[in-house]
Amino acid sequence: MEFGLSTNHQRNEKVQQRIQTALDWLDARSTEELLAEPIGNKVIADGVELRFQEYDTRDYATMNYETHRDHIDIHYMITGAEWVRWADAGTAEAASDYDPEVEIQYFKHPAFHSKALLTDRHYAIFDPTDLHAAHGIVNGKVTHNHKLCVKIALN
Repeated sequence: MEFGLSTNHQRNEKVQQRIQTALDWLDARSTEELLAEPIGNKVIADGVELRFQEYDTRDYATMNYETHRDHIDIHYMITGAEWVRWADAGTAEAASDYDPEVEIQYFKHPAFHSKALLTDRHYAIFDPTDLHAAHGIVNGKVTHNHKLCVKIALN
């Protein structure tokens, strides 16, 4: 997992160009421009898909963790706040089989996890080895978030 501001991003892996393409695209737009994007999917480059979302945060007890095999997720908060949690793959019991069409598998809560507060214009990067759960309420209050999940293809 990687957490930070896009101006601090560093990674020397195969997918670096795609990650940087996504972060540069996001940095070139104001918050208002990002909020004006329609809810849904938008491909901005080969192997880089933005999925604009709008939702209410929820209690950790109601969440499943998820992971993917063929892509990296970048969770990028446009406006709002939520806890994102992660744990290493292999540390939680599967809650579903892997679905290759949706490219996702769900897991129950791990015994131990880390968490970070995702706020305006911050991101978290989750690799396939990261179980992750997002949309967590902050300070016991449900809030409405505008976020996008960037799907970075690994091949």
